[in-house]
Amino acid sequence: MIKGIIKVILLLLLTLTFCACEEKSSQESKTQEIVYIATLPIPESENLRKMGLISLWYDAKSDPIPATQIGYAYANKLQDYEKALQWFEYSNSMKPTADNSAYACYVLQEMKQYDKAIKWCNDSIIQESNKEALFMLGTIYEDTQKYDKAIEYYKLSANKGYVNAMNNLGFVYNEKLKDYNLAEQWYLKAVKKRNYTAFNNIALFYHEDLHDDIKASAYAIALIGNKYSYQSVMNLLKKDWQIPNEIIKKGYELQLTSDEFPIKYKENLNLE
Repeated sequence: MIKGIIKVILLLLLTLTFCACEEKSSQESKTQEIVYIATLPIPESENLRKMGLISLWYDAKSDPIPATQIGYAYANKLQDYEKALQWFEYSNSMKPTADNSAYACYVLQEMKQYDKAIKWCNDSIIQESNKEALFMLGTIYEDTQKYDKAIEYYKLSANKGYVNAMNNLGFVYNEKLKDYNLAEQWYLKAVKKRNYTAFNNIALFYHEDLHDDIKASAYAIALIGNKYSYQSVMNLLKKDWQIPNEIIKKGYELQLTSDEFPIKYKENLNLE
């Protein structure tokens, strides 16, 4: 269990939106064939045959959705962010969308081209004020140590219900600003939404920063069977953190009886 900030993972963050794009494309083809004209030249088809996507290259000549799919594949399968960016820019030259802007923001962040990433994220927000783009802006400002701006955008995202932003606010207040009161508040907001990373982070927070091993044990134990195995959690509590069995038992009872824990471990701990 390692305390850490959630970074944007393209595969997880964008899959649902991507599926929606595919469904929309299918619906459009049933009603009418729309031909788009790109203002940028189509990128070369290198590696597309190897990825089984060569047919998309031909479709992408007049349709932005296959072009976006190709960019997604370069980013997700090959981690070739420069090539991915070419395809997102090409797709956007046919039809600017909030999704393309968000994808471009992500790959530019991976390339550490933060100023350009911020521009694309802002474009995404202007086109469609989405919580993911706001979150990505927060991670960019956190990466560049502009914590006030990071907090501003994380809060905007969190206020739209994005739980990863809640966890990241806890992390920034905890690790970067040492404001333990606000860190606890935001971690708990994410915990209530069943964010496993927040459970992990708040357990470490209670152990390392607040020195409350009952609560640290409680949040770690609640993850047994949800994110971690029984043995890995027991090794953490007993060997790594050297918490006595009596304290671990109190933590077990706390997570079992308190309404603050939306997930619980109900099996016997088998502690002597």
